[in-house]
Formats: sequence, C-alpha cells, structure tokens
Amino acid sequence: MKKRVLALDVGNKRIGVAYSDPLGISANPLPPVENNEKVFERIKELIDQYNVGTLVVGLPLTLKGEEGEQAKITKEFVEELKKHIPDINVVFVDERFTTSLAEKHLRETTKKSKRKEKIDSVSAVYILKTYLDSISMR
Repeated sequence: MKKRVLALDVGNKRIGVAYSDPLGISANPLPPVENNEKVFERIKELIDQYNVGTLVVGLPLTLKGEEGEQAKITKEFVEELKKHIPDINVVFVDERFTTSLAEKHLRETTKKSKRKEKIDSVSAVYILKTYLDSISMR
C-alpha cells in the first residue's frame, strides 16, 4: 500500500493537520493537535494510523521569502520531532499565504463561530495541496 502524506501547520498553541489519500490526490483536514507535552506522541500516532511516509511542514517565510522568527521556531519543532520519529521524511513547504487562503475559504463556507477551531487544519490542507501539486508536476 502506498504511503500517505501528512501536513502540519505548526502554531504556538495548536498544530493544524491534514492527510492525503493513498494516491496523493486529495488533502483532508483532521482536528488540530494541541501543542503541548504530548504533541510528538500524538503526531506519531497519526503517522502510524494513516500510514504516513512523508511529513510536510509549512515554513512561515516573510513576504521577502526569508526565514523569520516563526520559521526558526518551526525548524526547532521539527528537529525535536525527528528525535521522537527519526525515520520520517520531512519536507518544508512555503506557507506564506496559506492562512489567508484558509481564512477566505472559511469566510465563504463556515459560520463565524466555527472558523477559529478550523483555521489551523484548513491551513494544513493548503500546505498539503501545495506539496501534492508540486510533486504531480514532476
């Protein structure tokens, strides 16, 4: 069976999560993971549950395409994650506009009261779509 791709939108409080179908065509949101002391254990569970071979992590670059403070925090998070899950393939994807795309999508499709709880995982869907589109063009 082909391995899936799992995408993460790393935030200080929550991590948005999305997974691909086995063919790498669609991106599906999962409930966000709380960024606490159990975060790496929970991500490992998702990797096992969804038969994940590649982890795609959104890298928040500045508008100039440079790495700022949040990108540094994200890379440190991934370094720590790899200590817990050393055999996972990690790919960074530019996530500069994913939050604004997710907000626009949610404004058009979701009640205002439900948007905050969905924004992280919808952002992860856009990160995953960016990655899946890039590998389908190869």
